Amino acid sequence: MKIAILGTENSHAYAFAKLIKEDPAFADVELVGVYGYDPAANEKLLSQDLVSYVAKEPDEFLGKVDGVMITARHGQHHYEYGMPYIKAGLPVFIDKPFAFTSAQAAEMVEEAKKSGCLMCRGSSLRYLDELLPVKRYLEKAKAEDKLMGGHVTAPVQMVNDYGNFFFYAEHLIDIMTEVFGYDIKSVSADCPDVTKNNMSVVFHYDGFDVTGRYMDGYFYSAVAYSKDGLKEAFADNYYYCYTKELQSFTDMVKTGKMHYSYDELAFPVKLIETIKEAYESGRKVEFSI
Repeated sequence: MKIAILGTENSHAYAFAKLIKEDPAFADVELVGVYGYDPAANEKLLSQDLVSYVAKEPDEFLGKVDGVMITARHGQHHYEYGMPYIKAGLPVFIDKPFAFTSAQAAEMVEEAKKSGCLMCRGSSLRYLDELLPVKRYLEKAKAEDKLMGGHVTAPVQMVNDYGNFFFYAEHLIDIMTEVFGYDIKSVSADCPDVTKNNMSVVFHYDGFDVTGRYMDGYFYSAVAYSKDGLKEAFADNYYYCYTKELQSFTDMVKTGKMHYSYDELAFPVKLIETIKEAYESGRKVEFSI
């Protein structure tokens, strides 16, 4: 399998390139080349012999690879880098955020449906092993009509050069939807100071709420509450998730089967926009995808 990586300035690009080079599980994957606007990031990959070719344009790999991984840090590049390959029907991985606006996400999805492009997306945090006991606990609580709600925490960077809130917001969303699902009806949010990494969000589901805490701390957690008690997950070591994320992409290319629906791929972008509207307006905002 031949692939290319677009967006070398992201540490994710380095992680994937290193796995392809060193992990026997990916012995059948060849990194044909990369594209990136950051010369230092390109040189790091070249100097460590993780790649031998750097393209001058992001669409240069059309007709040369079996799939592409888009790992640009700023979501605004994902549409630009991805659309030529999506229209060509090539399998595409798109890192978080899937797109920078819901309009871009909708257009990308519609083009993928037309071309038959297989798609998957980040964040890698959805693959945390620590979430599995919480998911099982929640399923049992639901089956017994005892589910009371939940709580999720994740880091955020409210001010940065990569789209501000959009840059990191999807990590919390992907953990939450992996555990609690997609059936969100409305969103409330409070962010007293947008220059600080501190925001509370309430995701109103059908019959229960999940509170979210965006914060200035690099760990992740999830809790499911029932009438009988709770089950919690905590993770501050998540680098193994890169392996699972890369495996998910290569499996999709090999089997021709997507792990998530097109609507689920576009879901976080619309939800990020809704959270932003909620904290900027100070009111509860209805949500639908």
